[in-house]
Amino acid sequence: MIGKLIDKIKSFVDDVVREMKKVSWPEREQLVSSTFVVFVISVLFTVFIWLADLLLSNLVNLLYVN
Repeated sequence: MIGKLIDKIKSFVDDVVREMKKVSWPEREQLVSSTFVVFVISVLFTVFIWLADLLLSNLVNLLYVN
């Protein structure tokens, strides 16, 4: 039973190594550029959601307080 489990794990690791050799890894310049784009978009979405939350919470307070 344990032998089958070890064989399955070895087979899995072999498959992973074989597939990882097929991967096309990006160049450093492309990776830095993509990381920058993701960071900027994340900041923009964060600001948008913060502003939407601020607006909606003020609207709800205006409706319930008055």
